[in-house]
Amino acid sequence: MFTPRRLVRLGSALLLTVSARGLHAQGPPARDSLARDSTAARVVLDSIAARLERAEAALALLRQQLATESSTQVRLRSRVQLELSARLIVNGWRTTGIASNSEVPTFAAVARPADPRYGSTGLHTLGLSMRQSLVGASVSVDSVLGGVLVADVELDFFSRALDPIPPLFPEPRLRTARAMLVWPRTEVMVGMETPLISDLTPITAAGVAIPTFTAAGNLWNWLPQLRVTRELWRRGAVTPVSIALQGAVMSPFSADRHVTDAAGPDAGQLSGRPALESRARLRWGIEEDVAGLQSVIQRGGEVGVGAHRGWLRAVGDTNLTSWATSADGRVALGHGVEVRGEAYRGRLLRGLGGGAIGQNFGVLGDNVDKPGVPLTDVAGWVQINAQWHPRVIAGVGCGTDRVLGASADRRRNSVCAVHAMWRPAQPLLFSFELRDFKTRYAAGLQHARHLNIGFGIEL
Repeated sequence: MFTPRRLVRLGSALLLTVSARGLHAQGPPARDSLARDSTAARVVLDSIAARLERAEAALALLRQQLATESSTQVRLRSRVQLELSARLIVNGWRTTGIASNSEVPTFAAVARPADPRYGSTGLHTLGLSMRQSLVGASVSVDSVLGGVLVADVELDFFSRALDPIPPLFPEPRLRTARAMLVWPRTEVMVGMETPLISDLTPITAAGVAIPTFTAAGNLWNWLPQLRVTRELWRRGAVTPVSIALQGAVMSPFSADRHVTDAAGPDAGQLSGRPALESRARLRWGIEEDVAGLQSVIQRGGEVGVGAHRGWLRAVGDTNLTSWATSADGRVALGHGVEVRGEAYRGRLLRGLGGGAIGQNFGVLGDNVDKPGVPLTDVAGWVQINAQWHPRVIAGVGCGTDRVLGASADRRRNSVCAVHAMWRPAQPLLFSFELRDFKTRYAAGLQHARHLNIGFGIEL
């Protein structure tokens, strides 16, 4: 391959050759020949001058290309090249009905009764936003403690996501940040990532800031953690099959406070213990870790079972136990079609990202400010995706979360979504997603619908 620097050297040599030939052509000719054909000599000189001018222009262009290449390369002090990525997208949405969040809803909310004098807010919202744009970076370094160091970070612009009135100017938010040491059969990861027992994500361009099927079976909070994976068994070369065990120590987060200190530390931190998770997985036909990728696998798959245990102090002087058992899977069905999904049963899981439809405790009579009975829920989601053309991905899925116990305010949330993403030519991206929400409260059933259309570029 000819690099710009090598082409400069080659151009310089060509320039010297052309100059030498020009000098040779201007050597002392025979007097009778010069007298007979002075016009032809002038033509030769003009041709040499034109060739010299073209060669000098080519050299100037090569020098400019070399300077541009040097200025656009991003290098670290360790001489490791840094890879940058970005998705800049404008999402336009229309939400019909009252929802938990008009821009990225997760469940239907209860409409406030109309004021006799001032009326009501209505049942429709519409807007445009770039808050679900993404910026990321990754780096890989060989020969670190005998393995490969892989690190990546990703940000969006959905800071202050739960504010009733979001900021006009989007603010950056750290989503995930991981540093992984990978050996042939062992992997150690430290950073912010989804819970180990719920590491899958539905394919979507409209549910980036708050993932699709949140509060309907998808636990997604990005939590600081230390994770270890150990491969126990592997067979096959063409179609590898492997079994691995995973464990994680996570930051204790419950999304609740102690009943006596509404502005104090998180109830999970008050327990004085970390959250613990484990998972066993079976993987076949794929080598790379594909759990969180927004693409359709063409062969193979992965299934796993997991367990969660955590503690929180929200009432009294003793810790309450948070627990869950889970199952997940992602399997290629052939012909560009895959199915993915997760399911769990657990208690006090709001802190993992939407457990029990965003509730830890039931309502204690008429006192809505005091926690009631700890809530247990059963939830899951499934999505079928197809990629029959490299530029088009489409899919459909549903999720549901059923809260056990009569004291819960939100008792059941069911969400169905259909989506499509089209990349007509790099770097263009067009997306479409339609979601339908049905949320049952103690007072009755609420319904909402959300349409999201995106236009953007991927770099």
